[in-house]
Amino acid sequence: MPRTFTNAPRRTRRVVDAILAGLVCALAFGYSATAAPTSTPPRAALLRALNQIHRLATQASNPLARHSAGAVSQQLARALDPVLWLDPSEVVAPPDGARVLSDTTAALTELQNVSGPGTTRATIAAGLIVRATRGLAASILAQAAGGDPGLLATASRGIAAGDHAAQAGRRAAATRSYAAAWAAAYEALRRQISAEITRVPAATLAAAAENALGSKRIGLAGPMIEKQWLPLTRGGKPELFFAGAEGCPFCGVQRWGMIAALSQFGTFSNLHLMQSDTTEPPPVRTFTFYGSSYHSPYLAFVPVEILGHIRHGQKFPQLQHPTAAEWMLIHRFDRPPETPFIDVAGRFVQVSSTVDPHLIGGLTWAQVAGSLGNPTSIGAQTIAGEAEVLTAELCLATGGRPTSVCSATVVTQYEAALPLLNGQGGGCPTVAADRPSAGHRPPRARAARCNT
Repeated sequence: MPRTFTNAPRRTRRVVDAILAGLVCALAFGYSATAAPTSTPPRAALLRALNQIHRLATQASNPLARHSAGAVSQQLARALDPVLWLDPSEVVAPPDGARVLSDTTAALTELQNVSGPGTTRATIAAGLIVRATRGLAASILAQAAGGDPGLLATASRGIAAGDHAAQAGRRAAATRSYAAAWAAAYEALRRQISAEITRVPAATLAAAAENALGSKRIGLAGPMIEKQWLPLTRGGKPELFFAGAEGCPFCGVQRWGMIAALSQFGTFSNLHLMQSDTTEPPPVRTFTFYGSSYHSPYLAFVPVEILGHIRHGQKFPQLQHPTAAEWMLIHRFDRPPETPFIDVAGRFVQVSSTVDPHLIGGLTWAQVAGSLGNPTSIGAQTIAGEAEVLTAELCLATGGRPTSVCSATVVTQYEAALPLLNGQGGGCPTVAADRPSAGHRPPRARAARCNT
């Protein structure tokens, strides 16, 4: 599987490699006696910092110190919200993940008001916060290795600037530099992963899809095939309608295959990294179609991301509202409505995911994208299998266009297999338009279905 920017000059790649190596050394030796041990994951370091602040609040006799400790506690509690963490070393993708870094910076700024007997605990907490923020930036920078050299260099300079500020005792300035480095590294990762999933070589996709076809472990689920179908078109072209929810892991796994399949028929722009609800297993790193665009001379793609992925209490925010016609389409096949819901030209309807999200749950974006180069890997078969199911449907809907895609042997194999696929798949509940009082139902992922 070709990776982004492999044609960059050798000298540029060597410079980036050297920068990354320097970061590893910096992490190994540290820069502050008050910082957490280098093996401490960022979230654990923040928890230790919060513990120091709680002790400071109970022991402080100075009213200003108690007030500052209370403010810092609130800021760290927000930063530690489980919905914002993918694992102990990584927060969710931008823009939501940036909230963690902004809250830690605000906490460090407030700690500057602590003096007197609480100074030692405040200093220890500040060192832990700086260490955690640096760890978040370095973690994403490492995952983005091989991406845009310019963005990687920007992220590396940001970490170096943060180290310099931390050594000078300017901890809030350090975290701001680390936050900027984190954002640059994430942009490098976004571009890299988007390029890899939209440019999967046809031969690579076909080899993995052939391995997936009939595999009991992959368990491909086929669509409902409408014998007396009502055409679904837009602008004179067959329409692919998708209703999803960002927090749904079944939608998450489905988007990987959809992007790989649709990239054979047209071009995506403005795809962004996203992840399913981090508090419900399995956590699936994926993309969102919210804010993206797609152009194809053969078909129209209409995605609607109904709910976001960050839980507010027991509810998810509403992102997009299906039209009345779209709700009628969903209700025709799917009561109560669940996501993902996919309708291909009115001929094929999917009310569940093509594969189980546990197949790629917990993997990083780089691990999932990297697996595409190995047709025997579970990740490649998972994505290629669902991609070819959709490709077969699209080829039948477009009348075999483009022939460069639809004449492939693997596509004809999948076209013949569509009525026979009986895997488990899965789905997550969304919100019915006629039941607004029910609120936003959060996805509750189980092994194969969602609990309403």
